[in-house]
Amino acid sequence: MDASKILLYFGYLMSGLLSLSGIIVISGFLLPPHIPQKFRIMFGIVLLLYGIYRFITLRVKQQQKDEERFS
Repeated sequence: MDASKILLYFGYLMSGLLSLSGIIVISGFLLPPHIPQKFRIMFGIVLLLYGIYRFITLRVKQQQKDEERFS
């Protein structure tokens, strides 16, 4: 296994963890109860969207690399 595959899997793992932590923050399990609800929801949405963004960019880069390799 080469380094690019390891970094690709690590990127997928990080995007999954970011999305999961965003869901956990939105649900209220991760932050203390004295944090305002609007801040908690905003922070959770930012984490969730960043995880989705990372996943999409990884997929697009991987598809471009596969097209270059097979062309």
